[in-house]
Amino acid sequence: MLAALVLASHRAEARLEQRPAEEPSERLEVVELDIEGARAVRESDVRALLETRTSPRLPWRDRASFDSAIFEADLRRIEAFYADRGYPGTRAEGVVSRHANDEVRLRIVVHEGSPVRAAQVVFSGFDVLSADEVEAMTGAAALQPGEPVATADVEETVRQAVTALGNAGYARARVEALETVIAPGQVRLEIRAEPALQAVFGPIDIVGNISVQDPVIRRQLTYLPGERFQVAALQESQRRVYQLGLFESVEIAVVDGDSAPEVATRVTVKERDHTQFTYSFGYGSEERAYGEIGWRHLNFLGGARTVSTRGKWSWLDRGAEGAFVQPHLFRSGLALTGSGYVWQFDEAPYDALSRGGRAGVRYEAGRHTVTGTYVHEFQRVQIPTDAQQDPASRAQFTVLGLDSSSGKQEGLLSALQFSAERDTTDRPAEPTRGYLVAARLEQAGGWLPGSFNYVSVLGDGRYYHPIARVTLAGRVQYGSIVPKTRRSDVPLSKRYFLGGADTLRGWGRLEVSPLSAAGLPIGGQSLFATTGEIRLPVAGPLGAVLFMDAGKVWEDAWTLARNLHSDGGIGLRYRSPWALLRLDFAHQFTTVEGLQIDGEARTRRWRMHFGVGHSF
Repeated sequence: MLAALVLASHRAEARLEQRPAEEPSERLEVVELDIEGARAVRESDVRALLETRTSPRLPWRDRASFDSAIFEADLRRIEAFYADRGYPGTRAEGVVSRHANDEVRLRIVVHEGSPVRAAQVVFSGFDVLSADEVEAMTGAAALQPGEPVATADVEETVRQAVTALGNAGYARARVEALETVIAPGQVRLEIRAEPALQAVFGPIDIVGNISVQDPVIRRQLTYLPGERFQVAALQESQRRVYQLGLFESVEIAVVDGDSAPEVATRVTVKERDHTQFTYSFGYGSEERAYGEIGWRHLNFLGGARTVSTRGKWSWLDRGAEGAFVQPHLFRSGLALTGSGYVWQFDEAPYDALSRGGRAGVRYEAGRHTVTGTYVHEFQRVQIPTDAQQDPASRAQFTVLGLDSSSGKQEGLLSALQFSAERDTTDRPAEPTRGYLVAARLEQAGGWLPGSFNYVSVLGDGRYYHPIARVTLAGRVQYGSIVPKTRRSDVPLSKRYFLGGADTLRGWGRLEVSPLSAAGLPIGGQSLFATTGEIRLPVAGPLGAVLFMDAGKVWEDAWTLARNLHSDGGIGLRYRSPWALLRLDFAHQFTTVEGLQIDGEARTRRWRMHFGVGHSF
């Protein structure tokens, strides 16, 4: 696609500073490899290109041998890497120093050339698009005026242009990038389009499915024959088919290459094993040792239905549940869900047993999700025995609905839950851009049966913004729970608490809330929490995080005041083949005066948390 993109490559020379080249039969061990002069790109990215490696520190690992031919190829690879990123004059020089009889130290000196920058980025042939569509396309282009002309950015800009035309119905549009040198180190980049004719969707062919029937796949598609062609419809359809969970891979592609106004598409799927057994085990700072097993049957009785069971044991929670999902309830995107469960929770302020079931409907449309759920469960809460000894605390627990002699609270919770969410993030597990906003409303009691009677609301907002290779992440939460008449209308397990690996990391789990007279957290009726993170790459799969948390829980509903509790710290992230591992060190900037857990005062002002995945 590029008419004139110069990739300059200079053969780098290696020299021995202390001795001439060794005989091929001699084995030299690489004990050190330094890189100097890498400024326009990260040194870790340059190092990742190299096939030459240093010997590991662990004595039982294989030693790394020096190969001059591989080292020469590494130098040329660095030069090509720079050229692809708009620095064609870059030269890499290698220096080999003999350290001992059988050891060498390597040094790579990068002499970065001047970048070739895009003085102008011009789009031509896009008259078929509206002014707003052209403005959106040019504003989002990967390559902008003044930036180095990186091959990947040029290709991405072309792809974005093809997508913009495809979403306007021009399925067979051709786009190319043409460069013209206008001054030393300055080029004019023209993104030229030939839109051809507008097209509509034609026949849809489905291949690769064996036990899943065609209608199950077809009803997930967001386009029909005769409708105007849109690339976005293909992408959304592919996402929705894959979301069924029945396939290892899903590909939707245009198969009609002629000039007919109809565009045929083919949906190619590869079915996964419909009976799945899973297990996992590990360790976290809150759950400590844990183990989990699960069984799931996909496409149960056809129609893409799913039945599943799972059981879990940890120091924090243990129990089992079974679930059922009917993904197509009258229309695409509308699903019926149901589950039954029994769970035991061992929290620091209380132990809780939850036993019952849920039934609901979920509707998904693009990035929007709306759910409605009915909850019917028996709840039992028990506070620690030592917390019942203080007379003033017993009076507080009685107001909250706990028995003054046993420290227990039991009852039936019958509630309706409604939630709505919009998620524009780019990656669910590790987002780098976009936002998520969610709101939940819960109504318990009233005209519903049960022992508890309250209304609660909770809002959650998250935002992610990339700057170069750094991601800025922020989160804000606010919630309030309102009992109908008295505080005992709210079960203790539904009251708000903060603290732990995912909220205020300077404290242990559920340690931040109003306290009893004896210092035990007893929860509150209003919550506010906010977190800011700077997520930085370090080297390869290793990353770092700088964070600050702030928040508070208040006794009364609809409260928001100053004097928040806060903490800050640093964390490490490691992208293992299985999951993102997290280690956070946090220090309290403020304290919760009088806090006691298990009868002991909590005066330590720092915490360490280990777990899986980002905190949000």
